[in-house]
Amino acid sequence: MNKVLKSNIEAGSRESNEPRLLGSIVSEMLHGDSPLAIGYRQYIASLENEETEVENDQLFKDFYPNTELGVDLKLITRTPGRMPVGDFINCMLTRDSDYHYTAVENDIKRKVAEQRNPYVYTGKRINVHRKSDGTPYPTFNRPRYTKDFSFQDFCREAAEELLVVAGLIEEESATE
Repeated sequence: MNKVLKSNIEAGSRESNEPRLLGSIVSEMLHGDSPLAIGYRQYIASLENEETEVENDQLFKDFYPNTELGVDLKLITRTPGRMPVGDFINCMLTRDSDYHYTAVENDIKRKVAEQRNPYVYTGKRINVHRKSDGTPYPTFNRPRYTKDFSFQDFCREAAEELLVVAGLIEEESATE
């Protein structure tokens, strides 16, 4: 089965098979009628009119994104086979040459953090934690005071919640 390629469309410029600069191809693509081109032009227009929000400018303030096109990346990992999709490795990335990078996985394994003094009860005004020896203790949540909610209101609601939690903890210890 022979496949006939349209040489004036497939590669090179539209008039001939001469190679073109990448910049001219990208420019032609961005001036087209594709959704990507239209969105790009709207984005550039909004930048020129200063319509972008400050929040968007703060998103990657301390990061400098850099996309390397057409590079070889060699992964040296501690497990055989391909890396699963969505998996992370702790590694050191080295640029070996213009178009080659090597990532060597570090020996340090992350430990899963154990929660000290886990929550037994999470409430609106108080939380109850459990110490390692099993004894519970309360902590207060920090309220926001307004004209309608004062310190006295917070104390009343926290006291009511403490009485409810005290009954729950007594029932729990009685069943154990």
